Amino acid sequence: MQSFHCHLSDMSWACQILSKLEIIFEFVNSWVDASDKVLQVVKHASSAGEIIETKLKVIEVTSKVLEAIGYGTVILPTAKRLHVVKAWLPFVRVSKPLIDSVTTNDEEAMELKMDGEMWQSLESAFVSIVLALPSGDQAEILTEWLGNEHIHYPDFTEAFEVWCYRSKIAKRRLADIKENHEVGIERKVQENKGCRCIDS
Repeated sequence: MQSFHCHLSDMSWACQILSKLEIIFEFVNSWVDASDKVLQVVKHASSAGEIIETKLKVIEVTSKVLEAIGYGTVILPTAKRLHVVKAWLPFVRVSKPLIDSVTTNDEEAMELKMDGEMWQSLESAFVSIVLALPSGDQAEILTEWLGNEHIHYPDFTEAFEVWCYRSKIAKRRLADIKENHEVGIERKVQENKGCRCIDS
């Protein structure tokens, strides 16, 4: 597991360099593809301290990946964006309370604390990615969020409000299109009747 930690530290450092060089696409794409395997490795962490440290390092890398996707630095197909949300959302929402619960009285524990700005940035990335998904996928994710015990993080209130607004607008436009279509049909019917009267 220590070797895994070293690799994660290297990846976190590499993310920063690759972002500055604007060549992070391959890294993000590879991390998304490997997400399920990474999560499986994390499950094999043994001691409580090891679990927290492992999750923290994994989240640090994942946050950089999600930021790149959420802010449009890396453009991925819809299927991959949906996969990355479904893979990492449950992990992050369960890991945050565990990491936050680490006592601040222990110097070693302090090192395991995650920067508050990183949590906020990670939350913003999730929101951005979700809002860029198709409406049906958004509805599925937001419905699950509303019924989840970890509803406070990440907070999808903004995403939910935007989705509701978009849904209302979409329904209104659909109703207008339907009404205009019906009016158009009625007009054609009347025109056809008028033509028949003239012919007769």
